[in-house]
Amino acid sequence: MARRERPSSTVLRLSIAVLAPAWIAACGGSSKDEQGGTQPVEEENWQPLLSGDWTLPQGTEGYTCVRQTVTEDLYVKAFDAINPLGTHHTLLTMGEPNAPDGVTLCNAGENRFLSAFGSGVGSNPLHFPPGVALRIPAGTQLLLNLHLFNTGTGDLSGTSGTRIQTMPAQEVTSIAEGILAGTIAISIPPGETRVTTGYCTMSNDATVFAVAPHMHVLGVYEKVVAESAAHGEVTLFDDAYDFNEQSYYPVEPLALAKGDRIRVECTHRNDTTKTVTFGESTLSEMCFAGLYRYPADGSVFICVDRGQ
Repeated sequence: MARRERPSSTVLRLSIAVLAPAWIAACGGSSKDEQGGTQPVEEENWQPLLSGDWTLPQGTEGYTCVRQTVTEDLYVKAFDAINPLGTHHTLLTMGEPNAPDGVTLCNAGENRFLSAFGSGVGSNPLHFPPGVALRIPAGTQLLLNLHLFNTGTGDLSGTSGTRIQTMPAQEVTSIAEGILAGTIAISIPPGETRVTTGYCTMSNDATVFAVAPHMHVLGVYEKVVAESAAHGEVTLFDDAYDFNEQSYYPVEPLALAKGDRIRVECTHRNDTTKTVTFGESTLSEMCFAGLYRYPADGSVFICVDRGQ
């Protein structure tokens, strides 16, 4: 994957709230503000997990990383993104501590192997089925990678991050994990509309319960299909794609066996004068579907079959 350094003129200020003792009224959803960003919709029982304040100069694109080590086991039953105008996407991964907690400049490739939550422009809250939770063990370091893009004519500032809802350990019946299925083999000639297909083979028996299509601004349609030995082809998502409305879609829990595949078909329409290929930049393209499944088996969150 491309590794892009954020401009050195970017100003950062740490703003982390990790498991505040009191519950807060916070982002239960996202509503558009006057500039096309999102603002919190008040709802009880959301906790701030971590966030980073940033300022990005006009016409620039870059990355901010926020690290925080948790001090108690967390069982998360719902995630929500704090993603104001300028937030291209957020990716929350986790692992053993590998750097001091705090906010730093970083690049697109600075992530850990296990995914907790990701978001794009306009993402909605993700709620798990009853009894299902994503576990964040005590001592785990969270790494929130913020991809920021300022297309305006002046400096842009904001606070981007993640909020959660938790449940008691004794109420958990299954531990979930997030994976990203698709392909990086993308090449769209100028003036063409092209379908790119990627695959993810299930590493173990698992039940899929949510899907989130992800492309960039040239994406116009996405289809996500489970290829199951027991059930045949089951469509998880089949609809037009809007970069500004990147949502999570719950699906009827579908039991898949080890070796079953997820097929991701992405339609891009290239109205530019250049060939567009895979990349982290908003001006490049992607073909992925975020998936949540249980039980977790600790797989690396990028699931791209060899040759894709």
